[in-house]
Amino acid sequence: MSMTLDPELLFQRLMEDLPDDSHTHVFVVGSLAAAYHFRLELQRQGVSTKDADLVVHPAGDTISCAGMAERLLDRGWRRHPDCYAASSPEQPEDLRAIRLYPPDSMDYFAEFLNLPEVGQQEIQKWIPVAVAGGWYGLPTFRFQGLSAHGRLLSEQGLEYASPAMTALPNLLSHPVIRPDRMSQPVGGREILRSAKDLGRVLAIAQLSAREDVEAWLVPWLDGLKACFPGEWRELARSAGSGLRELLEKEEILKEALHTCEVGLLRGRGVTLENLAAIGEQVLVDLIEPLEEAAATEGE
Repeated sequence: MSMTLDPELLFQRLMEDLPDDSHTHVFVVGSLAAAYHFRLELQRQGVSTKDADLVVHPAGDTISCAGMAERLLDRGWRRHPDCYAASSPEQPEDLRAIRLYPPDSMDYFAEFLNLPEVGQQEIQKWIPVAVAGGWYGLPTFRFQGLSAHGRLLSEQGLEYASPAMTALPNLLSHPVIRPDRMSQPVGGREILRSAKDLGRVLAIAQLSAREDVEAWLVPWLDGLKACFPGEWRELARSAGSGLRELLEKEEILKEALHTCEVGLLRGRGVTLENLAAIGEQVLVDLIEPLEEAAATEGE
């Protein structure tokens, strides 16, 4: 299992370890962003990850990303064992992500992600980027752009994705439960990626007040219209389909519960029944109003 890190301390470490002028060009997403936001609810129990996911913006800014990576290497940052260069960008899907450890520690590593251009259709696309004479890849997820909407500012001064816009990309990425599993075990078990990502949505909803979850509807609609102006209605109508399937399949819901138990909901005593109830609440309070807005807004 990954070591547990205090999200506040990790945000402070990022502020200190990253060059000052890079702070406005990145923001934190993923489990670290969620753990930081809910640090009081989690009572500083920490986050079980060593991966600080940093999204480089604006979209497609590979020059800034390459420059930032080279500057970090010049400052003594070290490549993760999985981070090694290719001699050519001809097969982008085979390129390795940029994962770097800070100079004086292996407590965490930073992984660079890219914002998609408007209109990207691929769920995941790899953008080649040249760093220090070799080629690496920037993972570019179709729905990652939503996480840039309504970013929040940490006490340390680093931006991070809001709970609402962490949840929505995870929902949209899984309109059905797919068979692909995580490349690494989660808490000692092989887990469906759909179960992990949809489980994160349920964990965030459980940590949020009910009225806060209901309030996600406005940023969801705003983000969908901005990122997907020609297809936001279709996406809104499909946002809950994967979650509904998860709630109907107990064995997969058990996998989602496991990821919650070793992740954001560790030690909170959440049961399978609790998790299912949270999912039903999200459907009633949020998904159904979203679907209704897609069907009626502007008519």
